[in-house]
Amino acid sequence: MGIRIAKYDGEKLTKIREKIELVFGRASTWDDVTISERYNITGDGDLIMILR
Repeated sequence: MGIRIAKYDGEKLTKIREKIELVFGRASTWDDVTISERYNITGDGDLIMILR
């Protein structure tokens, strides 16, 4: 996919991508860095969108 960064492991990025697809109805084409800067996921599996 893209560059892996230390902040997120592959499993967490996969869960975020799955949740993005569920919420928005399509897969994200963004790289791992962009995904990790804009989204997070809670322990319960809720997607968090980071707005700036």
